Amino acid sequence: MSCVLSRSVRRVIYTASVVSTSPLMEDGSGFKDFIDETCWTPLNLSYAYSNPNLTEYVVSKTLTEEQILSYGTNSDIDEVEMVTLPLGVVGGDTFQSYTPLSVALFISSLTNGEFTYQALRFLEELVGKLPIVHIDDVCEAHIFCMEQPSIRGRFLCANSYVSSSEIADYYRKNYPEHHVKQE
Repeated sequence: MSCVLSRSVRRVIYTASVVSTSPLMEDGSGFKDFIDETCWTPLNLSYAYSNPNLTEYVVSKTLTEEQILSYGTNSDIDEVEMVTLPLGVVGGDTFQSYTPLSVALFISSLTNGEFTYQALRFLEELVGKLPIVHIDDVCEAHIFCMEQPSIRGRFLCANSYVSSSEIADYYRKNYPEHHVKQE
């Protein structure tokens, strides 16, 4: 609402999370044939690899994104364009002095990090395969949204989809000196 009151903001670009875009059927019986901007994560399901923190994260990210996009459909504040970019698991170079959580997910089968491996499997259970995206492509997506004369809505940002077993197989093949989980 402060963006509307400022009278100077034309567009809000919200960096969202792919956890809000699950192609799961509402009853949890399986996945839709596709994943796109119309997919919303059902909030009434339980998951084998979940814990209270992961469940709360999914609920908060999904409800927040829905709320942000609802502003773009309200005639009182229609002058501000609302854009959300749900990102897949982000990899690539970083200037951070620590390993970002998204990178920790990628290497969890190497590090045997219990929390990160559980989060990786949870995301896979939620979305089917792990959507991945390079940080350079994330930056390009934001720039693209900023440069458009007019844009609103939801745009998924992922380059490809891999399974946790494909990630583990890659490490087994290319780094045989490391013990990789067999799961």
